[in-house]
Amino acid sequence: MFHSPLYFIALWLVPLFAVLYWYAFKRRQKSVAALFEKQMSERLVPKISTGRTVFVTGLILLSLTLGIIALAGPQFGTYDEDVSQSGTDVFILLDVSRSMLAEDAAPNRLDRSKSDIQDLLAGAAGDRIGLIVFAGKPIVKVPLTNDQGFFLEVLRGVNTNSAPRGGTAIGDAVRQALNVMPPDAARQQSLVLITDGDDQESMPLEAAKEAAARNVRILTVGLGDAKEGSRIPLRDKNGNLTYLKHNGQEVWSKVNEAELESIAKITGGAFVSAGTKSFDLGAIYADSIGKLQGTAGETESRKKLQQQYQIFLLFGVVCLLGVLILRL
Repeated sequence: MFHSPLYFIALWLVPLFAVLYWYAFKRRQKSVAALFEKQMSERLVPKISTGRTVFVTGLILLSLTLGIIALAGPQFGTYDEDVSQSGTDVFILLDVSRSMLAEDAAPNRLDRSKSDIQDLLAGAAGDRIGLIVFAGKPIVKVPLTNDQGFFLEVLRGVNTNSAPRGGTAIGDAVRQALNVMPPDAARQQSLVLITDGDDQESMPLEAAKEAAARNVRILTVGLGDAKEGSRIPLRDKNGNLTYLKHNGQEVWSKVNEAELESIAKITGGAFVSAGTKSFDLGAIYADSIGKLQGTAGETESRKKLQQQYQIFLLFGVVCLLGVLILRL
């Protein structure tokens, strides 16, 4: 397993470097042959062994490959880690409607949200975290779990096709979270709602009252431009950029901050006007929901994967040292 497998994209540099290196070697040979006769070139130009060149090039390519593997974060082998259970259950409700493709929050609202959720996880060690994505309907993608690795794996695959389209049903997402949350008074229960707040008549304020009745606090995060809004980019089959239209007019999506603030206020939670600026959701979570956590529970021993990038990095450096020694 790898922590950051996207780095494997850089492996295309390995064959490219090999081709360029070999091309430079053959070009040098031709240049020497064109400038000097064979006997003269043997005296004036140091002879370079083809076998030696291939070996040195192989070491360089192997070092580059090992470096890329190290960047990808290889993980194998396990170790036990004791984690104190805080007694907190948190469901993250993530809007995946097409309006979340608006690019007023770079790179777009949805990708920005996914990045912010990763920041939140860093400050939620010991909590049970679940994930519900919603558009027209809510879908439980991750039940409450302590396994952040599994959570992140699912989160990376979330997109606008992860839930049925047809609007943004915030109220239904809140009610779904309440349905799947265990009615356990011994644990603090909270929701983190991340959306552009463009609800389609799902009665979110009524859902917030249901959450308040169960002492479930909601942290609401409003992403996007609340004043001018932003168009919703789409790509046709040929990859050409277009924008979502309704009745022939381009749709401009604006954040409904007033509604999100009301949801948070009803439940005794907090509202974050993220807008288009950067913010640390992990710190905000710790300052709001984190302070409301219940008493710490028992310590749980959890198996975690060992980070093994050091092995590949070490052998990569050894290969580079070999190249330097051969060139002395």
